[in-house]
Amino acid sequence: MRKKMPLRLLFVFLSVALIPVLFFSAAMQLYTVKIEKKDMEKRVEGNLNTSNQGLEMVFEKYTTILYDLCTDKEILNMVERIEAAGDEEDENTRMLQYRLEAICSRYEGLEGIMISLTDGGAVFYDSLSSSSVSSPWIERQEIPEVKKGNVYRGISEPVIDNEKRVYMFQIAGHLEQSGSEGESRAAAAVYINEEQICKVLNGSGYRQGYLLDGERILSSASKADIGRNCGELMNLEENHYACILNNISGFTICNIQPVKAYKDLLQIQYLILGIIVLVSVFVVSIMAYLIKKPYQKVVNDYVDAMNRVGRGDFTIQATEKTRIIPDMGRIEKEFNRMVLYIRRQVELGEQASEEQKRIQANTLEAQIAPHFLYNALDMINWKAIENEQYEISEMLGMLGDILRYSVKNIDDMTTLRMEFQWLEHYVWLGNVELSRKTKLKLQVPEELMELQIHKLLLQPFIENALKYAFLNKGGDDILMVGVGLAGGQIHITIEDNGRGIDEGLLRKLNDETADMGEHVGISNVRKRLKLYYGEDAVVYFESLLDSYTRIHLFIPCETAAWP
Repeated sequence: MRKKMPLRLLFVFLSVALIPVLFFSAAMQLYTVKIEKKDMEKRVEGNLNTSNQGLEMVFEKYTTILYDLCTDKEILNMVERIEAAGDEEDENTRMLQYRLEAICSRYEGLEGIMISLTDGGAVFYDSLSSSSVSSPWIERQEIPEVKKGNVYRGISEPVIDNEKRVYMFQIAGHLEQSGSEGESRAAAAVYINEEQICKVLNGSGYRQGYLLDGERILSSASKADIGRNCGELMNLEENHYACILNNISGFTICNIQPVKAYKDLLQIQYLILGIIVLVSVFVVSIMAYLIKKPYQKVVNDYVDAMNRVGRGDFTIQATEKTRIIPDMGRIEKEFNRMVLYIRRQVELGEQASEEQKRIQANTLEAQIAPHFLYNALDMINWKAIENEQYEISEMLGMLGDILRYSVKNIDDMTTLRMEFQWLEHYVWLGNVELSRKTKLKLQVPEELMELQIHKLLLQPFIENALKYAFLNKGGDDILMVGVGLAGGQIHITIEDNGRGIDEGLLRKLNDETADMGEHVGISNVRKRLKLYYGEDAVVYFESLLDSYTRIHLFIPCETAAWP
């Protein structure tokens, strides 16, 4: 009977201990598998959204280039003169070819531009062959009929450039000129290197996929797949496929998610579950065998010591129990070390509390300086009014407003309305400082005025324009700021009619990795944009010497009402 009792107790102990452990382990494994499945689905959804946003940004960029081309008055006048002359070799044709060449050289990935005339002729520039006279590929392209808006088309036939196969995308639209009713209109098309699309579809990690027109592949990491039917390439056993429609182009983005890693994870989870079962049985059996009555007294002693620590007595130290249970020496050592650590942490907490009080006192003292400055400005303002120096009074008032706006919570959000009010004061003071009469014009729909952006994002661009854009330039100085919505983002343009930017500096401004030298403000704006918005924010410059400089800023749209 005495021999059977320990075995019975061991069996009961194993049953009581193992059943919850095994149940919990199995539940955790199943939950982990479920979580991994959801994680894969979220990863696929995230990859699709990332690819779609990237594709929209690429198409927005080149659509903007096409729009600027189709609305450029100088280019429109050239086209009209070419069509009126009926001679493709006249001076207007050469001038138009030079303009197309300049546009192509300005933007990466823009491999060609073609303008089709109403008489069936065409003027083009081929960046691959650097030619406006002949091209092995662009002359064979046709601009599709454009009924409304722009037409997006993927070209499956590759262009051979230095023994490399290059695939193109075409974006076509009408020039803003038309003949009499019933006549055809001149159209333009830009040709984009497919690599620009491939980059946004095939990012780091598991993000890879196709761009489809129906079932036909237009873009792929493997160029051999372009032009083929995607159904022929799908392997449903090894990959998971998910699609999303790109609203701008009408193309379909197909994300490819390998499932091998998921299947391998399932096998590993089941293997881990089996190991847990075996290890649990072994460990619990050993523990049940080693448990003896002396442990109860030792446990009670430690519970009492823990209770005293819980009541705030950190002087307690565990007494030596190694003679009763030799294995308890390490527990005693760690317990005593834990109590010492907690005591030190309490002391550090008390010190930190005192330090916090000191910092708060210093902060209150530091607030005296800005208040003193504002009060001093107010006193000077009243002195100016007493002496009828109203212009100086107005300058002091605006300077005080600018200081309050820029110093207080610089990283806060503000509305476009508040930002533009501040910019108007800033430009006014800048005109006084530089003895200029620069006009600030706002082209912002009233319904967008309450959109939110981070404070002082636009100030470095305005400051650069005031300092450099109008040097040694006659005529009216105009600084124009426009706001619109583009693909779920706020599109802000800042344009001046100044002397423009040379091509070398323009390339540096559009290169995020370039050393900006004295243009520290632009570099700081890029850093703030990455800090606030991550990769969702984009800024790029375009300029024409002695004509204009235009800055495009894309940031995520924040629609919450300003308090």
